[in-house]
Amino acid sequence: MTLKITVPPVLPKDEPPLKPYILDTRRPERALKKLPVPVAEPVSDDSLSNFHRDIADSISDAYCNSATFAKLLRQGQNMLGLDARRVHAILSMALERLHAVNEQALLDELNALLHVFTDAEKKLDKKNRIDALQSVCKVRPGTKKGMDPTIAERFITDFCRRNSVRERAGLWGWKVL
Repeated sequence: MTLKITVPPVLPKDEPPLKPYILDTRRPERALKKLPVPVAEPVSDDSLSNFHRDIADSISDAYCNSATFAKLLRQGQNMLGLDARRVHAILSMALERLHAVNEQALLDELNALLHVFTDAEKKLDKKNRIDALQSVCKVRPGTKKGMDPTIAERFITDFCRRNSVRERAGLWGWKVL
């Protein structure tokens, strides 16, 4: 993208006018500093199938809470020898195939939704709170149930305390609960 900036001439009338200054915004210095893309290491089928079996064994009642997710993430990093981002993707896809609720993904979604509701004025009204709860607690396509409402309530309360978000208290007041 190029940006053309024209400046009115401030020189006396007898001198020729200046050419417009063209600012190049493509920033070629970034192209030189690009890091090479890491090559994906192959994972043996045995270790991957063992990891999928461990995931299926760890999930009970089609619900993977965040503590179990973190434990499986560490276990996958050790078993497969991959970075956390790739193991996270493998684990999330395995949970989708098992039709299990991924509580960690729902908590991340709830966190993003609460930021959308509260970043502007640091207030969370009752309607937005109910909308956020319903968004993560409803049954999703491909899963057997939604997030546990008590965990979602606790997360919203912790979010409001952590970010100094005020909620309705009484008839006219707002305070951090």
